[in-house]
Amino acid sequence: MIERGMMKYRKQTRRAKSRLPLLVLPVLALQAPVFPLQAEPLTFAEAVELAETATPAIEARSLVIEAAQSAAIAADQLPDPKLSVDIMDRRIAGPFEFSPRPGRNGFPRQRIGISQDIPNGAKRRARAGQAMADITAARANKEALVQDAQLYSALSWIDLHYAQRRLHILEVLQQSLNELSATVGARLESGITRPAEAFEPELLIAKLADRRSRRVADIEKARAMLARWTGVDHPEIEGTLPEFTIDREVLVRTIKELPILDIQDAKVERAEADVELARANKRPDFSVNASYAHRRPEYGEYVSVGVTIDLPLFAKKRQNPLIDARILEASAARLEASDLERQLQAELSRDLAENRSYRESWERSKNTLLPLAKKQAELEQVSYGAGRVDLDTALNAAVAFAEAEIDLLDREATLVRDTVRIKYTYERTQP
Repeated sequence: MIERGMMKYRKQTRRAKSRLPLLVLPVLALQAPVFPLQAEPLTFAEAVELAETATPAIEARSLVIEAAQSAAIAADQLPDPKLSVDIMDRRIAGPFEFSPRPGRNGFPRQRIGISQDIPNGAKRRARAGQAMADITAARANKEALVQDAQLYSALSWIDLHYAQRRLHILEVLQQSLNELSATVGARLESGITRPAEAFEPELLIAKLADRRSRRVADIEKARAMLARWTGVDHPEIEGTLPEFTIDREVLVRTIKELPILDIQDAKVERAEADVELARANKRPDFSVNASYAHRRPEYGEYVSVGVTIDLPLFAKKRQNPLIDARILEASAARLEASDLERQLQAELSRDLAENRSYRESWERSKNTLLPLAKKQAELEQVSYGAGRVDLDTALNAAVAFAEAEIDLLDREATLVRDTVRIKYTYERTQP
C-alpha cells in the first residue's frame, strides 16, 4: 500500500499557446521536509529553463536549421557555367602524325567556349519551395524537442520533490517508533507490558528500514534524470511547485498550433513542392553557349553562339507518371495531417478526463481517508496509554496513518505530474 510506482514519461509531447484557468493544483497539508542543498539548488522554473540550453540534441537541431537555411540560398540559383577547350587538327596517322604543323584547310586549331544551363523558372521556384519546407520542418522538430526536454526536466524535478517528501514521512514514523520502543522498554521493566510486546516496535523498525532504502533509491533515480536534462551534476532542488491550471477550451482551440502538427504541415508543403517540380519537368530547360576559335592568320578567327533546348516529347511515359505519383503523395500527406489532428483531439479529451479522476482521487484522500486514519491513530494511542488495547493495535494504527499520508502524497504527485504533462504537451511555447 505504501509503495507506488512512478508513472512513466509520456514520449510524444507538445504545448498550446495561452495560459491555462481551471484546475488549480493543491498543496498537500503535510509539513515539507528540509534537506541539505547545494550552493545553487534548482527551482522548478530553473530546471525547466536549463533543459533547453543543456540538451545537446536541441543544439543539434539548431545546426540542422542553419544547414537548411544555407541550402535554401542555393536552391533556386543557376547551375555553374561550363568551360570547354578544344585542340583540333592534330593528325594521328600519316606523314605528319602528332605534328603541330598547321593544316592547309584553314579549319580552327584551338577553340575555347563557355556554356550556361538555365532551368525553367517553374523548376527553380519549386526547388525554392522544397527548401522552405525543409526549414519549416527543421524549426518544428526543434520546437518539439524543446517541449520534450522541458517536460522531462519538469517531471524529474517533481519526482525528486515527492521522493524526498515520502522519505521524510518514513523518517518521522521511524522516529516515533524509536520513541515508542523506549517507552515499551520502560513499561516492560515496570511489569505493565508483556515481554513479547518489546519486539513489536523493533520488528516494524526493521521493516521500515527496507522501505526507507527503496525511497532513497527513488531519490537517486530522480536526481539522475534531473541531471540528464539540466546538465547539473548531482542536482539539489529548492522551492515549491508553481500552481498549474488547465483550460480545456483554450487547449482545444489552439491544438492546431502544436509543433508535431507543424512537422506534418511541413511534410505537406514539401509534397506540394515536389508536385510543382514534377510538373516543371514538362517544361523545357535552356542552355546558351559561346565560343572563340583560332585559325591560321590568312583565314582569320571566329566567334560562335548557340542555344540548346530540351524537348520533353515523351511526357506521357516519363513526366506524367511522376506527376501522378507526386500528387498521390501530397494527398496522402494531407490526409495524415488531418488524421494526426483528430488523434490529438481525442488524446486531449482522454487526458483531461483522466486528470479529473486524479483530482477527485486526491480530494477524496485529503478530505476523507487521511483524516479518518489520523483520528484512528490518535484514538488507538490514547487507548493504549489507558491500557484498553494492546501495543500491536496501536502500532498498526500508527503505521496505517503513515501509509495514508504517503498515499495522499502519491495521489498528489500523480495529479501534479499529469497536469504538468498536459501543460507541456498541449500548451505551445516558442523555443
